[in-house]
Parts: sequence; structure tokens; C-alpha cells
Amino acid sequence: MLTRIEINGFKTFENFTLDLSPFGVILGPNASGKSNLFDALRFLSQIAVNNLRNAVRGLRGEAIELFRRQADGTRDTKMSFAVELLLAPEVSDPWGDRVEISHSRVRYEVEIELRQDERGLERLIVAKEAALPILPENDRWRPLGQKPSTQFQQAFFKYGRSSPWLTTMEAEGLRRFQILPDGQAGRTHSATNAEATVLSSITSAEFPHLFAIREEMRSMRFLQLDPRQLRQPSATTAALELEPDGANLATVLARIQAQTATLSQPKGAIADIAADLASLIPGVVDVIVEEDEKDREYRIEIGYTNQPPFSSRVVSDGTLRVLALLTILHDPEYRGLVCFEEPENGVHPSRLMTLIQRLREGVTAPHSVEVDEAEPFFQILLNSHSPVVLSCLEEGEAMFADLVSIVNPEAGSVSRKTRIRPVATANGKPESVSRFEVERYLSSVDRES
Repeated sequence: MLTRIEINGFKTFENFTLDLSPFGVILGPNASGKSNLFDALRFLSQIAVNNLRNAVRGLRGEAIELFRRQADGTRDTKMSFAVELLLAPEVSDPWGDRVEISHSRVRYEVEIELRQDERGLERLIVAKEAALPILPENDRWRPLGQKPSTQFQQAFFKYGRSSPWLTTMEAEGLRRFQILPDGQAGRTHSATNAEATVLSSITSAEFPHLFAIREEMRSMRFLQLDPRQLRQPSATTAALELEPDGANLATVLARIQAQTATLSQPKGAIADIAADLASLIPGVVDVIVEEDEKDREYRIEIGYTNQPPFSSRVVSDGTLRVLALLTILHDPEYRGLVCFEEPENGVHPSRLMTLIQRLREGVTAPHSVEVDEAEPFFQILLNSHSPVVLSCLEEGEAMFADLVSIVNPEAGSVSRKTRIRPVATANGKPESVSRFEVERYLSSVDRES
């Protein structure tokens, strides 16, 4: 679970920090940096498994455009990130090896530089990288402004180490990455011209904590649901985890049905998905997943009151987007962070509160006294510009994004950076959004409609 992110030198971010809860919504106008935050998270997720050149593919803009632009038009040549995580109690690698995690609160740091090689070609280089334990006296995570419950802390907060698992060291003018695993001999890698992170090379539970960090970052999902793709049948051999555009939704639903079916409930979790969809979309009574053996593909149909089922090819965009979200919530194998833009699209305002409540109920609850240690951590981060969404949120869930000016009197320049501030609680905080700002944003709902 991602509990904090720090960004400097990436796009519109300068000395940026944000603490996160399992459920949060970032609100703000267009071009305020909401999507840039998702880009930063996507980049971190990619560099955990790919080299830097491949990691920038799919991001908005060329590699040089990822670096912060200063007021005079020049670009920074360094960007840095740090994330703090709560790791699951154990990790399993692709070969089925399962290892318990002895220290669950960790911090991962990485610095990336844009350099020119001897031929004048631009390259992205990993300059520094570290994986550090967060010690109990320094652990200040307060989801929704409150400490996690005693039961949650006892189940998931483990502090078994005080030394790093990964550091960057420099000696005699040479920089090297040093891996310092638990109870094993360490190893080093050259950091002179590293075009990939050390983390991307950790592919097994041989190094449990580093592999767990990698898996936590890899598991981030960024949904950009495309109704045209959601409408189509999907091959029986399609991926079993929902793709960002939702193109394999039918196959994922078929897998969930097969995985959760019982004698008393042959449709398994699909029945629960249908019930949730019915509470959000008037007239819906059923979700049907069928296999076309001839074409070797799965198809989706939606049942409506007093009507024959309709193929997904003719169902509304909003219905399909909501169905995809509910599929993730009910998927027994889903874990990690889901980032989703504009949940209000295709959903009637009167139904948004029900949708937000359902999403809120689906995430990990750190304040609960009832804890299931076997349940995967699940987290949702939304972004929206809708005051209707804001009106559906509870205390601590809303964060406001905007661009602020940075004035340099000596240079006579003005640059802009993104800030994201939480809504003030009863006690209030420096840099938090005032109640007046919240009321002003809510009052725009009439103008929006």
C-alpha cells in the first residue's frame, strides 16, 4: 500500500509531498497537475520492471518533457522520487516461493538524470537508488488523519530491521549500488551509467523485501477505460487481470465466475457484481458471461427488468465503465493501487454517492478492529473536477490540486508548480484547504449542471 509520495523535478512538481490513505480523491480544474501525479506514479511503476527507455513509453510527452521546465524555458536534468509503502505480510514470486516479510514499513528512493554520452546522445540514467526501513519512531502515517487501529498495527506493522536493503555508495570516484539483503552476502552493481533500476532486476523472492517493494510498485493500475473496447468480446486466452482500457473485461469476469462459483451460487461473485450494478444503474437485474466455443471468446450481456438481455455492444458507456470498476472491487485476486480518472463520467449525479460509497467500502480499512491478515491490500486514488464528487466525500478523503506561482525576484522570473492540499480538519493544518474554499467549490455544482 502506498502511504506517501515525494516528487521533485518531474513535470510540474517541485519539492512535492503527499500522504495517502487507502481511499482518496484529488479535485481541481483542468491543467492543475492531477493527471501529472498519475503520470509520476505510472513512471515509478514502470521503472520497477523496465529499463528507463521503455518506462517512458506510454507517458504523455517525450523523455525531455518529463523534466521540470523553469521560468526561463530551460529544463531540469534531474528528477527524484520517494515512496513510502506498507508491505503485505508475505510475498510470493513467479516460481511459487513464499517468504514472510519481517519489516513492513519501507521507503524507496530513486534519482534519475538526463545525460549526454560521448556521442552526444541523450540518455536517462539512474544516479541514486535506495530502499530503507522506516523505523517505528519515524513512522507518522495517519490515514484520514488518524492512527490505524491497534488491531491493524499488530497484524501488519512489523519493524525487524534498522539497516538499508539497497544503497548507493561512492568510492574513488566510482558510484555503485549495494544490495544488503537479510542474512545473506550482499552484492554490488555499477552505477556509472545505469539505464535501469536495481529494483527491476529483482525478479524472485531471493531478496524478499526488495522483491516485495518491486511487486507493490508493479501492481499499480491506471484505468483508462475505453467503451469501444469494453463492448467487444474477449478471447478466452486474453490476460486474466483487467487491462487499462478494459478490453479483456469479459475474460476477467469469466475467470472470477469460475474461481468463486459454488453449488449454492453457481455464478459466484458475478451475482454480487450484478447486485451492485443494479443499485447504480436503474433497470439492471443481471450480468451474464457466456463462452462462444466456436470463436473461442467470452461475451457479456446485461439483463434488464422485463426485457431480454442486451449485448455489451449496445449497452451505455456509463454502464460498462461502472461494471469494470465493480469487477475490480469483487476480484479476489486484485491487490495494490488503482488510479482512475473522472469517475463521474457516464454516471447520473444522483447515483454518484452510491458509487463512491461502494468504492470506499472496497478498500483496505486501517481503522477497523476486524482484521483479515490474508486479505490483500487494496487502495483507490481518483481524480475529478466535479463538485458533485466532492459532495459525496467524507472527512479526510478530498484533496485539492492547483498551480501556484513561484516568484524569483533576483532573476525577475515566475514559474509554476503543482500543489495538492488536504481539506482542513477541525483542528486545521498549514497548507490545508479552508472550509470557505470547499464551500465555494461545492457552490459551482449549479453552474456545472
